[in-house]
Amino acid sequence: MSDKLTTEQTAAMLGYHIGHVQRMLRRGKLQGEKFGRTWIIPRVEVERVKAARSPGGRYYPDRENVEKVT
Repeated sequence: MSDKLTTEQTAAMLGYHIGHVQRMLRRGKLQGEKFGRTWIIPRVEVERVKAARSPGGRYYPDRENVEKVT
């Protein structure tokens, strides 16, 4: 399993549309590197975003350091 993901792989893992992942990358809400027209996203970034989401699936960057309530 690779530690680098494409936008398509990231979108599938997060359940987001590819365009949404690209917007997150451009706005700095998701960290990645751009090589030409291709974004490469570290797997740890995807896990960070997954952990910061609410139960409904929305991403709240200010919740990154807040413990999840189950």
